[in-house]
Amino acid sequence: MLSKRLIKMVGRTFVLAKLLVLCSWVFVALPGFSESPSQARGTGARWNGNPLVKKGVIPGAYLEATPFVFKDRLYRLENFRKQHETPDEPVQYRFHEDGFRIRDVERDRVISIPLLNHYFGTAIVWNDRVYVFSGYLGEDEPWWHIREIVMISSTDLITWTAPKVVIRSEDGERLFNTSVCHDGTRFVMLYESDDARWPKFTFKYWQSNDLVSWRPISGAFYGTDKYVGGPALYHEGAWYYTLYAHALGDGRFETRITRSGDLLTWEDAPEDRPFLTYDYEHRPDPIRFPEVRELSASDAELCAYQGKTVVYFNGGDQRGVSDLQWAEYEGSPEELFETYFASSD
Repeated sequence: MLSKRLIKMVGRTFVLAKLLVLCSWVFVALPGFSESPSQARGTGARWNGNPLVKKGVIPGAYLEATPFVFKDRLYRLENFRKQHETPDEPVQYRFHEDGFRIRDVERDRVISIPLLNHYFGTAIVWNDRVYVFSGYLGEDEPWWHIREIVMISSTDLITWTAPKVVIRSEDGERLFNTSVCHDGTRFVMLYESDDARWPKFTFKYWQSNDLVSWRPISGAFYGTDKYVGGPALYHEGAWYYTLYAHALGDGRFETRITRSGDLLTWEDAPEDRPFLTYDYEHRPDPIRFPEVRELSASDAELCAYQGKTVVYFNGGDQRGVSDLQWAEYEGSPEELFETYFASSD
């Protein structure tokens, strides 16, 4: 006779397809940009010039992560969901207990868990202080109906300021990922929205002089004519660079890169030069879902550290099975970004 748990799992197949899974398997070395039959159907996996080297899987982490350097040490902000403790439940299970933590990478030690009931956390370091922006999940709102982005900050990663609302949704839109950079003159924020005028997750760009008071940059959008998601924003040299998830069709996604000098007009890297693409031979959860192959490489974020560029990104299938992976480049972020736009002559 089937156990109650098995009956529950069978009866909720659709929900399980959207689960993010908790697993604790050992570090697995990943191959590079190897081509598979699925990848050969139009992805950029066959570009041999990609300088990023995939290094492996981060055990125990599964969702969006931001690397940052603070007082000469490498840290990682890791978003997490309460549902990971009970993976048979839907992803929105007890979502008010979702949050983010700060991890010392070298020591592999959690330093603090600054906020619960907040998600899509990202970090930026400025003048010996770490600023974190995240979406407030609310008290009475449904799951992921985020209407406010808050900011907290710290000088020691342990004691944090009280959350301060810095962005409120426009016309009832929902808010998702954020990313903040400094261009030498001002701070610029990218945030995702579901503004009804455009496809879901269209990027909006705002500016600030103090990381608290923000105002929109007129005409500054990306993704108004296509699917985009999982963004990150950087300013290097004369350019603003945006990393984003690009839909390839057939449930496949890869991270691509675009750049702009003014946040108004954008130059996409050639289609055959993805920033990161999936490895069809990789199985993101070989214990619970050994049949699931990787179909997505998304939510890439990076920082410079000890002469290299460290990149974290989410692998998986965008349908509930995921892991956190990392890659590395021997050089600065500016040098890395330039690679994707360099002349092929």
